[in-house]
Amino acid sequence: MKYPVPEGRSRAKRSRGFTLVELLVVILIIGILLGITLLSPITGTVQKTVQEQAARLQVLFSQVRDKALLDNAEYGFSIDKSGRYHWWVLPLESKEWVAITETPFQPYKMPDSLNVYLNTAEGDLPYLEPREEGPSVVFYSDYQVTPFSLYVVPDENKKQKVVLTTDGLSDVEVVR
Repeated sequence: MKYPVPEGRSRAKRSRGFTLVELLVVILIIGILLGITLLSPITGTVQKTVQEQAARLQVLFSQVRDKALLDNAEYGFSIDKSGRYHWWVLPLESKEWVAITETPFQPYKMPDSLNVYLNTAEGDLPYLEPREEGPSVVFYSDYQVTPFSLYVVPDENKKQKVVLTTDGLSDVEVVR
């Protein structure tokens, strides 16, 4: 005896579950997402380090420029051969530069994976006696700066360099 089939249902059983193709597509998507997630920190580490160091320097340049204006004193910046940069101040009553050691202007060593190059547009800086120590860039109390270009270059890929530059009147800009 045959029973009547309600409308909308077929006689064949409706299969429940996923097909093999659907499962393979899901596994493929999960694999691709895991691959991107696991590889992105490895490939982005160098560029991220360069960007962080450039952003740090840009903020410090902005702060020291404001500080020079507010304190009515000249401040300086230099980099030694080991890649450590230093901050300087020229007090009003003195003709001799004094190294700054307080936060955030304490000496700082760039990561070993980065090289730093400083090019200044001026030769001799005003009222500086020739000496081994002292700034290469001066932030003047009238809000001007020695024009410069500072290159932050990773050892691994020189194409990922970042340049911080100013013409002496405008703010320090980051150029990629």
